Amino acid sequence: MLHTQKNDYSGEFHVTLTNKIKHMKAKMILAAMMMITTIAFASEKEPVETSPAAVATNTIAGTVLDNKTGEPLTGVEIQIEGTNLKTYTDFDGKFALDGISSGQYTISANLISYQENETKTIRVKNNELHALNLMLKSVTE
Repeated sequence: MLHTQKNDYSGEFHVTLTNKIKHMKAKMILAAMMMITTIAFASEKEPVETSPAAVATNTIAGTVLDNKTGEPLTGVEIQIEGTNLKTYTDFDGKFALDGISSGQYTISANLISYQENETKTIRVKNNELHALNLMLKSVTE
């Protein structure tokens, strides 16, 4: 119920101070309800995983050797099949693929003058170093 009082000087009606307070309280309650609704809907979203396990910290490393001589092979292309991830062996025949997500991968090794390619399947688990040693056969074998 509105309480008004007539101003004798201008003839206009003015809302009394109590009505102004009631309107202010109603606005504050409405604003609080809107904030609670917003918070409730925001909390229903899926949380973004930021734990260390969410970051790919896995490494596949190994050595590629000549099947007959056992000598390390330099410049062998090591690739995770189905991806663009690849690297090459160093002078000691060693390689490392860093930042690999967990999962199952097929690794291939290729080098000119060696048989087509050596492939191995490996299962990668979180926060582990995975050793993979490969042997390539010469085309002359």
